[in-house]
Amino acid sequence: LGTDEKVRHQDKSTWYDSKKKSLGEGKLYVTEKQVLWLSSKDEELGFSVDYKSLTMHAVGKDPSLFSESDSYLYCQIGFDGDDFYLVSETDIQKVYDAICECSALNPDEENKII
Repeated sequence: LGTDEKVRHQDKSTWYDSKKKSLGEGKLYVTEKQVLWLSSKDEELGFSVDYKSLTMHAVGKDPSLFSESDSYLYCQIGFDGDDFYLVSETDIQKVYDAICECSALNPDEENKII
C-alpha cells in the first residue's frame, strides 16, 4: 500500500477465479485507490485493481455457488471479461459499499459525461 492510501475497509475473504476455483483465504483491502487482496498462505499470490479498471461489481446471492456463504461479490476487470469473485467473512454488502464509495473518488475522465 502507498503511504498516501487510506484503507476504507478490510477483512478476511476468499478469492475465486472466473471458473469459481478457490485461490485461498486472504486479506482484502478496499483503499481509496484500489482493491487489493493478498493470500494468507502464499505471499506470491494476490491481486490489485484500480477503480478505472474495475468495470463492474455486484453483490450476488446463491447458496449453491460457494460453501462459505450464500452471498458473494462479483467483479469484472476491463471489458474483455476478466472476472473474479470474493466471499467475505463479514457482510459482503459492506465490501460492496466501500468499493462504490472509493470508485466515486476515482472518476474516469475519458468517459465523463458533460
